[in-house]
Amino acid sequence: MNIARDYALKRLDQKRLPGWQALRLPRKFATTITLPQDLRDLGLAEQIESGVVKNLLQLQYWTEVHSGRPLAKIHPLMQKILAIAIYQLRLLDRIPASAAVDEAVEQAKRFGLRHAAGFANAVLRKAARDRAIALPEEPDPAKKAVLWYSHPSELFERLATLFGPIPALAICGHNNLQPPTTVRLALGKSLADILAICPAEPHSQEGIFILSSPDKSAIARLAQAGIAQVQDPTSAQVLAYAQLAPGLSFLDRCCGVGTKTLQAWEHLGPDAVIVAMDSSAERCRTLRSSLIARRISNVQIVQAEMFPNAHADLPRGFDRILVDVPCSNSGVLARRPEARYSQSTKALEQLVTLQKQIVTDAAKRLAPNGLLVYSTCSIWPEENQSVVEHLLHANTGLSLLKQQTTLPSCTDDPKHYHDGGFLAVLQRR
Repeated sequence: MNIARDYALKRLDQKRLPGWQALRLPRKFATTITLPQDLRDLGLAEQIESGVVKNLLQLQYWTEVHSGRPLAKIHPLMQKILAIAIYQLRLLDRIPASAAVDEAVEQAKRFGLRHAAGFANAVLRKAARDRAIALPEEPDPAKKAVLWYSHPSELFERLATLFGPIPALAICGHNNLQPPTTVRLALGKSLADILAICPAEPHSQEGIFILSSPDKSAIARLAQAGIAQVQDPTSAQVLAYAQLAPGLSFLDRCCGVGTKTLQAWEHLGPDAVIVAMDSSAERCRTLRSSLIARRISNVQIVQAEMFPNAHADLPRGFDRILVDVPCSNSGVLARRPEARYSQSTKALEQLVTLQKQIVTDAAKRLAPNGLLVYSTCSIWPEENQSVVEHLLHANTGLSLLKQQTTLPSCTDDPKHYHDGGFLAVLQRR
């Protein structure tokens, strides 16, 4: 347990989150806490990290209630230790209260807060006694979003303006769910192939399956064998609109680690011209490793931000282009909880500028009659419809065939769960 808690503390200490000061863990400890080797410890550490981030504002509320002090009067590192313990006490049901309290006190001592161990013990024993006390009912949806679902006011107001306060609150609730692990079945494979490695059941979307008891080793084996890869249903359906077929040339712009590159390859085959382009050397290395493991040799990886910086011999035109741009992740906050705290107008404006640059750069390589699919993991119109409008005005030879926004599913039924996102299909006339 100490291994998992310490690694979670280290990860949380590295984040810049509301009300918290980053990097308060003494350096001598930060360098000695390493990635847990036991998958159970790693799984618990990841659960704690994600759970604390998702419920941060609520945990900060309980910290002040149980301590009788404002956060500013509590040591920055102690705030994080208390948040981990209160998360375990209130939102996890398989850790005994006494263990959560005792381990937090020992953690405080271990990381140089021995003088505050008595304070931690008193706060957490009160938290353990009062953990059956519910959050106060809040009739105002905006205040409930902050207290119950740890969504900043600016984020809720943006949601409420677009969709109304009640649907906005439902989206906030969705974002605090634990998403199921869903995989997309590769072409030519069957459920039996998945079941040979790990338990799974069908999702309501064809070709998607839910892993019943996923672990990293099983997921890696599924991917390496070319049976299935982790992908949300909303993301998995994007390439269906690209009308891929053998013989077409394909560009995956902003390919990341290559999830959609591999998906496209299944439709295009081993003889197609496929280019995967990304600005990150690390992501390109990860994709290269995946291609080697799958024995795929016809994908050219290009590390570059824009085509003028791509020092490679590339086709002048592609039949199909996917532009899956970096975005705010506003449609996938259940999977990327930290992003809920960076949905400011200023951050959004910076992203939109980059998105316009990327899609305009990519569109120059679209062949006559070719299709360009623009996609995001966002539900904000600024990143979606507005970027498409900008592209159409900048490229009079393009026409819009389709665009759609998918909102998060707002259900706790794994078989119908999906993230939010956007796609648009454009054609070169």
